[in-house]
Amino acid sequence: MKKNKVSFRVIGDSGPLSISWFDGPKGDAVEAKNGIGVGFFSTTGELLMVEFDDVDEDKDQQHLEFDRHRVDVSVNKGKVSFSMEELDQKKKPQKSIKKKAA
Repeated sequence: MKKNKVSFRVIGDSGPLSISWFDGPKGDAVEAKNGIGVGFFSTTGELLMVEFDDVDEDKDQQHLEFDRHRVDVSVNKGKVSFSMEELDQKKKPQKSIKKKAA
């Protein structure tokens, strides 16, 4: 599993939250199917980073879905946890990575 980095930039009560699995350049953003964030992918389709548009600092639960990936995030009193699934063409989970971040 790659090391991840969570960045939560709270302005007031909410703000953008990003999770990165890659330190290098990210390239162009691809909007999530549900329109509440973006993902950055390698040329081979590997997920490098996601950014949720607006996440509540106190309590929130959201997900971003792309063609081959789904990322869920949960926030409770400022503590962030997330999971990432790689989906096959039929949208069935193949691999899941769960992580808690402070």
